[in-house]
Amino acid sequence: MIYGHIFARETGAAYAGPIGDAIRYCRETDVSNMGECEILLKGEALIVRICDRMTEAKEKKLPEVHRRYAELQYVAEGWEQIGYYPDRGDNQILADCLEEKDTLYYKENPLSGEIMLPMTPGTYAVFFPEDVHRPFCQAEAPARVKKIVVKIALETL
Repeated sequence: MIYGHIFARETGAAYAGPIGDAIRYCRETDVSNMGECEILLKGEALIVRICDRMTEAKEKKLPEVHRRYAELQYVAEGWEQIGYYPDRGDNQILADCLEEKDTLYYKENPLSGEIMLPMTPGTYAVFFPEDVHRPFCQAEAPARVKKIVVKIALETL
């Protein structure tokens, strides 16, 4: 997992290739007038999703992982928390949606050691297949969050 800010000095130089492309896209794209949509930036290799949603209590959101894509989540507007913990192989699958949307949803794992990442405007996190994450969790109360999610095909890394 990578966690950072879009305008951090090291961002441009530290991440080459598709992760750098995803960060540049987030830095250069104004989503303020965009609704929810999906954009094929480089075909199936780099897929952008604009999300405009309300956060909810952590207990209402499911932990998830992806197998074919890494996922960069960038907050453009609003504030959320994203739960994170490493997938140590001790999670029980709640729903297998790998075929239709490259997502495995897990049941709650009380031994996970999950931490909550504060996601404020400009912050991003990159999750790899070994990173369980739980997006769209509220901080203090439900709030609107607008973000860019970039799916990066693992074969391009």
